[in-house]
Amino acid sequence: MSRGSYADMVRGNIAPVFFYHAVPNVLGMLALSSSGIVDGIFVGNIVGDHALASINIIMPLFSLLLGVGIMFSVGGMVRCGKYIGEGNHQAANEVFSKTLVTVAAVTLLLAVGGMLYIDEVVRMLGANDVLAPLVREYLLVMLAFMVFLPVSLCLSFFVRVDGQPVFAAIAIISAALINGLLDWLFVGHWGMGLSGAAYATGAAHIVSFTVLLFHFAAKKSVLRFSWPVGNWGEMGRAAYNGMSEFANQLSAAVVILVFNWVMIGRFGVEGVAAFTIMHYLFFAEQIVIYGFSDALQPIISTNYGARKPERIVRFLGLASFCALTVGVVLVAFLLIVPEQLASLFLDNGTDATLRLTLAFISFSWPAFLWNGTNVVFSAYFTAIHKPMPSALIALSRTLVFPLLFITVLPLFFGDAGIFVSFSVAEFITFLLVIFFFTVMKPQRVVQPSPGT
Repeated sequence: MSRGSYADMVRGNIAPVFFYHAVPNVLGMLALSSSGIVDGIFVGNIVGDHALASINIIMPLFSLLLGVGIMFSVGGMVRCGKYIGEGNHQAANEVFSKTLVTVAAVTLLLAVGGMLYIDEVVRMLGANDVLAPLVREYLLVMLAFMVFLPVSLCLSFFVRVDGQPVFAAIAIISAALINGLLDWLFVGHWGMGLSGAAYATGAAHIVSFTVLLFHFAAKKSVLRFSWPVGNWGEMGRAAYNGMSEFANQLSAAVVILVFNWVMIGRFGVEGVAAFTIMHYLFFAEQIVIYGFSDALQPIISTNYGARKPERIVRFLGLASFCALTVGVVLVAFLLIVPEQLASLFLDNGTDATLRLTLAFISFSWPAFLWNGTNVVFSAYFTAIHKPMPSALIALSRTLVFPLLFITVLPLFFGDAGIFVSFSVAEFITFLLVIFFFTVMKPQRVVQPSPGT
C-alpha cells in the first residue's frame, strides 16, 4: 500500500474516501454476479419455470467449487500483498504462480470428476424425474467451462493487489456484457434452451480470463507468472487464510441444497422455481452489500492500525447507512410491485409458481432490513482482528439459524414457517451483532493515538 493511499484512508474526508473504494467494488461485484441473474431472466421467460428450477438445483455444487477457488485465491492474495509491501517481488510472484496453478488444478479435477459421475451428482443434488434431464443438460456444459470461473476470479484478485482495480473491473464488466449478448443470441434467438445459457456463461468467463491475462504481460505489472517450484507450504497457509471464505460458500451450498429438498418435497418443481426467484433477489441485494463491506475492511483496518476509533465509528456508520438504504429500497419494490419482480423470471411460469413466489416475498421481505447490517458488522469485526465474532455472525446467518428455523418453524406455522425462516434467522443474527458490538465498540478495542 502506498503512503498516499494510507494517508487518504487515515486523514481523508470520510464520504469521499469510502465511496472512492466502495463504488468500483460494488460495480465489479454486480458485473461478476450478473451472469447467473441474466441466465435466470432469459431461461425463466423463454424456456420456463422448470428450467429455472433446474439452474437452482445445481447452485450448491457451484458454490462448493467456487468456494475452493476463493479459499486459495483470497488466502494467496493476502500473502502476495504482504510480500509486495515488503518489496519481496520474487516471493510475491511465487505465491501468485502457485495459487493460480493450484486453483486451476483443483477446479479441473473436481469438474472432471463431476462429468464422469454426472448421473450420481444429479441425483445427489435432489433433482426429481422431471428436472433430472434439464439439470444434466445444463450441468454438463457448465462443468466443461468451470475451470475458467475460479481461475478468472483468482486473476482478478491478483490484478487488484497488483494495483490495478479498474482494469479488473473492466475485465469483469466486459464478460458480463458478453454473457448478456450471448444469452440473447443463444437462448432468445437460436432457441438453444438451457445449454445455450450455459454456453453463454462459459464464453463470458473465457473472455474475462483472456482480458485479465493482458495485465500480467504489461510492463507496469509487478507480478509475473513462472512455473512454480520449491516449497508448496505457502498454499497450506493460503488455504488457512481463506478458510472463512470457503466456510461461507459451503454454508450457502448446504442451505440452498436443504431448501431445494424442502421445497421440492412440499410444493414440487414450482416450489423450487419460487425459491430460485427469491434467491436471485436476495443474491442481487447481497452482492451490493458485500461490495460495501469488502471496501470497508481495508479502510477500518488501516484506521485500526493508526489508532483512530472516531474515524472507524464514522466509516462504520456510513457503511451501515448505505446497507440499510439498499435494503429499504428493495423492500419498497417487494411490497409495491411484487408481481412485476416475479414476472422478470416467469413469463412462461405456472400460476402455482407465481403464487408461491408472492408468498415467499410476503414473508421474507423483513430479512432485507437486517441482513445488510449483519454483513457490514461481520466485516467490521474481521477488520479489527476479531475473527471469532465475525465467523459466528457469518455462520449464524448463512447456516445455523436458516437450517434451524426451516426445520422447527413449519412444525408450528406450516408453510408460512418455511417462508419466514430467512427473516427470523437474520433478525436473531442482528441481535447477536448488537451484543458483540456493545462489547467491542471501536472506543473499547482501539486506544486513541497520542495527541487525539
